[in-house]
Amino acid sequence: MPFSYERAKQELLDERAKLSEQLEQLEAVEYESIGYSNHMADDATDAFDQAVDVALKRKIETSLKETERALGKLDDGTYGICETCGGRIDRARLEALPQARRCMDCQARREHGGTQEG
Repeated sequence: MPFSYERAKQELLDERAKLSEQLEQLEAVEYESIGYSNHMADDATDAFDQAVDVALKRKIETSLKETERALGKLDDGTYGICETCGGRIDRARLEALPQARRCMDCQARREHGGTQEG
């Protein structure tokens, strides 16, 4: 099956909906104050659970931002163009990762160079 921008857009829209729902669920979680338990181990477990939820929330927010960026690129006609070199991103890469911002070569250089995502 050939690459389809419409299919990519639908996948991104579905991903945005899923991520938004996950974010809403995490934001709805109510935490009790840590330190009011009878056992230190319970407090430690509560603190760990909260830390995991915060990390998960940040990951979801980042993924949502990347998905929104890809949808914007579809709208403005720059979807599938590498943000680093301006070349085309391989179709197989876009099918596997619809929110890809860079071609494989530029992404590999970025990862091996140790620069931060921005």
